[in-house]
Amino acid sequence: MSELTLNYTGIGSLPLCGSDAVKKSLDFIFSEFKSMPFWPQLPHFAREEDMVFQYTQNLAGLVVEGDKYYLSSDSEEFFVKLEELFFDYETVIASNSLEECEQILEKYAILAPNSNSLRPFLNELKNHNPDFVKGSITGPFTFSTSIVDNEGKCAYYNDVLKDVCTKTLSLKALWQVLEFKKASPKARAVIFMDEPSISQVGSCAFLSVESKDVIEMLKVITGDLAKFGALSGIHCCGKTDWEIALSCGADIVNFDAYFYAQSVANFASTAQKFVEQGGYLAFGIVPTLDKEILENLSTDDLVEKFDEALKCFLKKGMNESLLYEHIFLTPSCGCGSLDEKNALKALKLTKDLSNRLKERCQVAL
Repeated sequence: MSELTLNYTGIGSLPLCGSDAVKKSLDFIFSEFKSMPFWPQLPHFAREEDMVFQYTQNLAGLVVEGDKYYLSSDSEEFFVKLEELFFDYETVIASNSLEECEQILEKYAILAPNSNSLRPFLNELKNHNPDFVKGSITGPFTFSTSIVDNEGKCAYYNDVLKDVCTKTLSLKALWQVLEFKKASPKARAVIFMDEPSISQVGSCAFLSVESKDVIEMLKVITGDLAKFGALSGIHCCGKTDWEIALSCGADIVNFDAYFYAQSVANFASTAQKFVEQGGYLAFGIVPTLDKEILENLSTDDLVEKFDEALKCFLKKGMNESLLYEHIFLTPSCGCGSLDEKNALKALKLTKDLSNRLKERCQVAL
């Protein structure tokens, strides 16, 4: 995986809207992110592209009532869908290849209106030959704590619904892996799990949630992806118990390195083991949650900020050369909350920083 060293990609969301949003987004991504293009979420283009709702197609028990949605587990239809899900999941995981299960996986496709860019992205991907291709899902903890049952209780606290959420997300991740392979056979799939809610584990919001239970949920998906040759990443842009992210089997741990590098460096001993085992720390070094900082930011500023973030880890005793070999670059979070100009600037800065650091470290561009 040495091709990942100081390489870069985007987190996902872009603010573009209007009739040309999909084309404009993909034109930019395939122009600037040639090594690892990603399909963008466009929440301003379609409300169905909300980061949680986007992955609810064919979710057992889903009830949509206007702008509200929830899971209902007390109907005969739910138990029929539940049996189908478990059969589908076991069939896929027991198979030798995803190609054997194409018809099953198609049930878990992410289609318009929940994603308006993914099919066009796959069509355009056929014209390129990247090293990697990045997809995404909402992480199972965030997903199951964001969706409630018909009594308003988080799905996470119902073992059956939690399992439904986790297995459905895994199948949606594997569907992406298969589609990427069909479009670009030589590219390796990388699926990121967006997990903002793990930052709340241990807080008053989730007092009864144990880290080990969250890790086990995440391991289901990272393990399933690894079985079929895909890489997995986990993204959280706040402070959190980084033992969760570093111990869940993900190949890439993505964090906000502009504001929270020290937060991750405090887990240096676990991070050292993580990189020794081949894992990559994805420095989300380009700030996307502070427009004022971003507007005045240059590549030179980011090089300086990167060096500051790096020192946080080196002061904790991490091996410098090994760490450099296992650093990957992204924006700090999605760009959906920015205006178009600053969103594209954030992505361009990510690319420019990657090139600058590769040149400095004499890594082949």
